[in-house]
Amino acid sequence: MKVVKIIVLVVIALSIARNTEAQGKENVKNYKTLKFVSFPDFFNFDIPEPWPDYDTAVAYFLEQVKSEEPSFVLIAGDLVNGHWWDSPQCVEHLGTLYYSGWIRRLNKFGLKYYTAVGDHELGDDPWPPEKIKLIPYFENVYRKILAMPENGPDGKKGLAYFVREGDLLLITVETFEVESDTMNVGVIGEQLEWVKKVLNENKDAKFKIVQGHVPIWGEIKARSSSKLMLNGGKESEFYKSLKEYGVDLYLAGEFHDVTILESDGVWQIVHGSSWGRKVVNTLDYLVGELCGNRLKLTMKRIYMDAVGDRMWNLNKERGPREKVIINKKTLLNGPEITGTLTITSEDNKKIYSEKTGYFK
Repeated sequence: MKVVKIIVLVVIALSIARNTEAQGKENVKNYKTLKFVSFPDFFNFDIPEPWPDYDTAVAYFLEQVKSEEPSFVLIAGDLVNGHWWDSPQCVEHLGTLYYSGWIRRLNKFGLKYYTAVGDHELGDDPWPPEKIKLIPYFENVYRKILAMPENGPDGKKGLAYFVREGDLLLITVETFEVESDTMNVGVIGEQLEWVKKVLNENKDAKFKIVQGHVPIWGEIKARSSSKLMLNGGKESEFYKSLKEYGVDLYLAGEFHDVTILESDGVWQIVHGSSWGRKVVNTLDYLVGELCGNRLKLTMKRIYMDAVGDRMWNLNKERGPREKVIINKKTLLNGPEITGTLTITSEDNKKIYSEKTGYFK
């Protein structure tokens, strides 16, 4: 009789163990994986579509992005050159032309995109009075053609916005504000209050990402850049808000190189490229993968070469080179991994692991 009881208990124990294991596997399966790819400053110049001497390299890059199977891609500004300050009609005409071509390229690969306003979307710095007067026209053509979500503050519909995808909150800001006919490189006023409101209303998001064109703080490596930085840096109310609400990543471009810094739990990831400049011979893009309470980040690099004469861009004496090709090193070996980081969210705390390369 005792033997029978023991056998029954063993069978029950094994059954419980199997059920527990199965439930564990089921729970893992039930985590929805969300992937994204970030590549600011794509292109940073006015590149016609089609343009045969770029098309092969662009197709190679976007095919790599597509192979990551992202739910969406992030481009933190400088899609174009934007030197269209001759007149309001010029802004409307060339903005429609080059933004539409840019969109066609991403649509060919089925990539959903979320973009930010860069300085080139506003005519490029500096901003003398005659260019300041055109800012509404620059913003309007960007808003109309790019058609970003219009859930931002009243003064910046389609320019600043947020997206909530499960446990991920993405906020896009316009890091440029006209004050008293002067350009302020910052996030202030109504937009700042809106950022705080969105962060406060989405406290439950496990991971929070903000993208804006210019970096906030630090010594940033640069290639062929005017090196714009956010006014006030870490003393700005914008940075203090990122810190207060536990923002994980701030994604920026502008410098056309890679610099990754961490402060107060905020990882500032400056990356991207500038197509058509010989000195900018790499394209550095970030792959993010969120699964459960883990966000895995991988920085990847493609080597490319700009050759030939200079392409015409309006009001740009030294335009981009006429041809861009993918370097043989990348064609042979594929994209190079240059850094990794895993952020784990546990008990309202963030644990950083698997730090390599640029993330060290």
